[in-house]
Amino acid sequence: MVAVLVALAVVPVWKLLGVLIGEGEVLAESGRTQGFAEVSIPAMRGSILDRNGVELAISLPRVRIAANAKRLGELAEEDPGAEGAFVGILASAVGVDELELMDTLSASADDDPWVELVPLATPEAADRAREELLEAGLLDALVLEDTSERVHPNGESGLRVVGTLGPDGPGPGAGVEAALDSELRGVEGRRSMEVSPSGDVIAGTDQIDKAPADGASVWLTLDRNLQYEVEQVLLRGAEAAGAAGGVVVVGRPDTGELLAVAGVERSEDGELVLADSPKPFADAYQAGSVFKLVPVSAAIQDGMVGLDTAVTVPPRITLYDRTFSDHDDHPVQDMTVRDIVAHSSNVGTIKLAQQLGPERLHRALRDFGFGELTGVAAPAESAGLLPPVDLWNGPDIAASAIGTLQSATAVQLWAAYNVIANDGEYVAPRLVKSVERPDGTPVAAEPQERRRVLDAEAARQVEEALRAVVTEGTASHWSIPGFPAAAKTGTSRMPDPEHSDGEDGYLWSDGRYHYLNVLTGYLPVDDPELSITVLLEDTAEGLTGSSGAGPVFSALAQLGIRELGLAPAGADPDTAPVGLRAEPATPAVSPEAPEVADDVADVDGSATVG
Repeated sequence: MVAVLVALAVVPVWKLLGVLIGEGEVLAESGRTQGFAEVSIPAMRGSILDRNGVELAISLPRVRIAANAKRLGELAEEDPGAEGAFVGILASAVGVDELELMDTLSASADDDPWVELVPLATPEAADRAREELLEAGLLDALVLEDTSERVHPNGESGLRVVGTLGPDGPGPGAGVEAALDSELRGVEGRRSMEVSPSGDVIAGTDQIDKAPADGASVWLTLDRNLQYEVEQVLLRGAEAAGAAGGVVVVGRPDTGELLAVAGVERSEDGELVLADSPKPFADAYQAGSVFKLVPVSAAIQDGMVGLDTAVTVPPRITLYDRTFSDHDDHPVQDMTVRDIVAHSSNVGTIKLAQQLGPERLHRALRDFGFGELTGVAAPAESAGLLPPVDLWNGPDIAASAIGTLQSATAVQLWAAYNVIANDGEYVAPRLVKSVERPDGTPVAAEPQERRRVLDAEAARQVEEALRAVVTEGTASHWSIPGFPAAAKTGTSRMPDPEHSDGEDGYLWSDGRYHYLNVLTGYLPVDDPELSITVLLEDTAEGLTGSSGAGPVFSALAQLGIRELGLAPAGADPDTAPVGLRAEPATPAVSPEAPEVADDVADVDGSATVG
């Protein structure tokens, strides 16, 4: 019996020693953890501002209101009317529907300590609810959590560029919100407290271990007023052209700053509205004759031709199994390079491309920025499509010369024409002007890409040819007195998205071709300060780059002249008024627009436009 009693006494001591020596630290840490709670303190997200400091996206402090269903159940055991009183007080204080709150609460588990009732309440409403529930003795069932709400003071204007936030932050394509999320979101803080076994916070133990650091503010190159006006011009112009959609890019060529970018599309009921996606960055187009800039520039750069070099141009040319034609039938004739550009000769441009060869033409397309991302702060940006040259077949050199092989976004086209405006230098588009911390400390930005594409003399010659497009060629209807412009029109068939015809990818299910109208350029020629690209999708039958996109380009040019306060050629910039009085022209389309030839993949032609 003594031995048994000794053994019984030794076993607990042995077990205790084992716990202390082998598991003591682990159990002690577990005990500390069970009585300790840590929660994050959200940082206030930085604002997104336009170039003048006008707020485009801001975060406002909000409170997430929840109920402790378990504690509310305990209160209801003491007072059967506690749950109804809790919901009634909360609904009245916050201004929400009482029945909806009750339905949410009823659908939760009885022991759920956190049932979200109001996701975004103002701090004032939350304080009101806390005071009233305290008076009613129901405060123990209330759970409050600091949060914020993203607000866009300008509504839908520019929203696809700025981006939106979901419950878990910005999505992968959510504009600047996603591109600069690491700077905007800041760094959350940390708060700790001791809690009782029942989960209640022990008074006096709440402390901030790490204060939150608010996010930086991002200043964009956009101009809020110009952005709104550009959107309205595009909506009116696309409607006048009977377009299914369209995009516009407006900016400064020398800095690459985007002042306004807009996209429109048809809603389900057929109304033209601002697009749900960032079309200027995300949508790529076979933009037709505007791509003729590249073979002409490369041929001049390499010394193969000059502006006055004569090229023998037949009315059509056949490469392997494909025939390419000019818009208007004509006999074999000699055309200068200037005339080939001014009158947008497909055949003349193809003959220049043949002199270059496919490898040189492909390299020139890359040099102008096609087939690669521009690097602008738009996560949904497309690189377009430029097939590798070793995959080109016989007719592809012709198709690439007139813009029906490759595709590009509106921003890529805009940047490509800025090469000529910048005397041969490529300047990458910019959407972010600066980033700064809440205390005003600037954040270093990545250097903007700039590279030499053409020498200054080659760029000058190309500019002269583009100037002829406006003075005597396909865009001659849209010259603005006092503001000489250099531009290029484009009209191309749009591929059928449904691939209805197995042999002709451009023939739609309705049995006809659908066209893209383009006009891109800059002004004034002597000192370029404004560059514009317009693309209209699936326009009314018979419209061209001139008659379809031309009215929009003209209206935007007049708007930009007024908003930027540009002085006409020959005026003294020191005495010129800030902003011109000219009102933007209302885009109009002439019913006398010429028909588009049916036997070419890319067509350009002059048009009489109202």
